[in-house]
Amino acid sequence: MIIIFDIDGTLCRTSGVDDDCWRRAASDVLGVKEMTTDWGAYPHSTDEAIGCELIRRRFGSEADPDLLGHLRDRFVELLLEARAGSPDLFRPTPGAAELLRRLQGMGRHVAIATGGWRRSALLKLKTSGIPHDGLPAAFADDAHPRETIIRIARQRAADAVGLSADSLGAGVYVGDGLWDLRASGVLGMGFVGIAEGSRARALEAAGARTVMSDFLDSDRFVAALEASAT
Repeated sequence: MIIIFDIDGTLCRTSGVDDDCWRRAASDVLGVKEMTTDWGAYPHSTDEAIGCELIRRRFGSEADPDLLGHLRDRFVELLLEARAGSPDLFRPTPGAAELLRRLQGMGRHVAIATGGWRRSALLKLKTSGIPHDGLPAAFADDAHPRETIIRIARQRAADAVGLSADSLGAGVYVGDGLWDLRASGVLGMGFVGIAEGSRARALEAAGARTVMSDFLDSDRFVAALEASAT
């Protein structure tokens, strides 16, 4: 079985700093003074796609690669500034690091598929103390739709062990947003939610079978993976 994890709000408690840095980057680079950080309001809830959409709305044209790159670089700069000033904004979801090690020890295939850009995603993982060296991963730089990013991550996981992607099975996606649940449905994957409060309630209302606040009860999480995969 392959288990593929989202980052923001899932492996890392970084959604707050992510939202703040996005607003500032959009203002600094694009002159966008107001933007929603309800990522479900965009055609695709991935950084590259959000940047392209903001540029279309602001200038009425397709995204210029240089401008998009400038937006990405400013976003990463702001994350680095936030880390220097308040490193506590980058925290692991409780139990995440231990859970990843447990799954790998069980012989499970583990990968990461995030809507974040590669540079910002790796920064968040490193700063939050999530062990990720050697984990196959795909990012917003690879594709706009989240389901395509997940497919790429699965293929990279298969390539890493010399297997076909089909041999890994449909697998399970672990995420915190409605867009994560929808993407897993499009791909025919199982889904386990990691969320609290209104976000958890929204996932449950949309049909998520298991939603947990963190990874501390790893036995329950592993059981949920097995149930979701079937």
